[in-house]
Amino acid sequence: MGLGSSFAVLVVAEMLGVKAGFGYYLQWAQGWAAYANMYAALLLMSLLFSGLITLQFKVRNRLLSWQRGLMRW
Repeated sequence: MGLGSSFAVLVVAEMLGVKAGFGYYLQWAQGWAAYANMYAALLLMSLLFSGLITLQFKVRNRLLSWQRGLMRW
């Protein structure tokens, strides 16, 4: 839950506060009614961030394998 909420905050912050990146592109595509581009960017963002979260869990499990019986995750 901690990693997922961290990425959610990161995505929202990027969508609101910058003039470059996926969030900016989504707002631009929506403003120009380029809905195919907007949905493609959403799909790309979801694949990218779910892949990053999966990678972080795999690294965590590998580095903290000695804690597997001590902590519940």
